[in-house]
Amino acid sequence: MRFPHEARRDVQVRYVAPSCMGGFAWFTIDFEPLAEGRLGFEFVNPLGPDEIDPECAQALREGILLWLIGAARSELVFDRPSLPTNMELERGVPVRQEAGSGLIALRAVLRHSRMHEVDSLPWTHVRAGWRAADKGLLGADAAEDPRDRALRH
Repeated sequence: MRFPHEARRDVQVRYVAPSCMGGFAWFTIDFEPLAEGRLGFEFVNPLGPDEIDPECAQALREGILLWLIGAARSELVFDRPSLPTNMELERGVPVRQEAGSGLIALRAVLRHSRMHEVDSLPWTHVRAGWRAADKGLLGADAAEDPRDRALRH
């Protein structure tokens, strides 16, 4: 059995964590199953560096993968679990327990991103990526997060 079973489109995260270290991530992402028979995790970023810094994009990927393997929100800053390699993912890595059963077979496609020149940092994108997976792949069962809210400009 593979995870996810169906696509989740237009998952929007506006993550704001006021602090002296910054904390801003705003993006839209699609989650879709890989082609039939394939296992693994693909992160597709067609955006340029004006829309998302390459380091932040890599951090976003890591946040999604941390959610998939079952990392708790409290593990995102210190003592992160090791991420599986691409080879391990292609052989089959179980998805987090709350998501049900199955092996990871996911493509995440970044559709839109907005950066802040000071406050968009990799650590923020790790947390926002974790939140996007929680929100997009658990849907209504996702935990509420006050930092994920609409911004008024």
